[in-house]
Amino acid sequence: MKRLLFIFMAAAMTACAADPFVIVQIADAQLGFTAAEVSQREGTEYVNDLTYETECLKKAVEMINDIRPDVVVFTGDQVNHAADKEQWTVFADIVSGISKTVKVFHLPGNHDVFINEGNVDSTPFTSRFGEDRFVYAERGVRLVGINSNLIKYNDPQEEGQKIWLEDALGKNGDEVSFVFAHHPFFMTDIEEDDGYFQIQKDKRRDYFELFEEMGVSAVYAGHRHNNAEGEYNGMPVRTTTSVAFQIGDAVPSVRVITVAKGTLSDELRPI
Repeated sequence: MKRLLFIFMAAAMTACAADPFVIVQIADAQLGFTAAEVSQREGTEYVNDLTYETECLKKAVEMINDIRPDVVVFTGDQVNHAADKEQWTVFADIVSGISKTVKVFHLPGNHDVFINEGNVDSTPFTSRFGEDRFVYAERGVRLVGINSNLIKYNDPQEEGQKIWLEDALGKNGDEVSFVFAHHPFFMTDIEEDDGYFQIQKDKRRDYFELFEEMGVSAVYAGHRHNNAEGEYNGMPVRTTTSVAFQIGDAVPSVRVITVAKGTLSDELRPI
């Protein structure tokens, strides 16, 4: 199966150690999505069949344990329904198989939280993972993850998160910085029209001006269940397809990001 490979030079690599720093991104395991889609399409009674997603996620965990990356980032939609305890339990059981030597971070997707008229209740997610965002720095690489639901759904908490984000990114020319989110800010062009999947057009440039000022090297998201790529002033912007259910012509994959010897490599690996 053909692999897609994107290679580009990072803006600031002087602090990177000689050993490669490897990140695996997993998007949209979304346990239960296949059964829900079949039920809706065929008009049949919903059965909470998690078979397809669990098989895919188990393959991804096996791949992770073979790769032995430094970090794994789940960019949201761990489950299909935030209130479904079985989906959360099965997800947690599979992910617990990741080697304990690997640092694992989770971000909330729109299916991991409750959303009601511009208010995002992240409790189903935070009760399991603690925080709805993260910052992690090691060996000259900085990873920052945000709760993009707050941006997409105009939650009042967005303002506080943006203040946090600026502080989390810092301005350090000696680090390679990545931003991770569930929702893509855009698919291919920052001026593209609004849509279900993207962050609103009137918010994008403000965030990317901040990213550029803070020296962000690349931005990664999921949500689309398909792949897309764009850039902003040379900054790569990647949307990673689902590790399970696809909407489009992609195949279940994980994204492997490697920082080594002044080069940032970005590879999609089918599971």
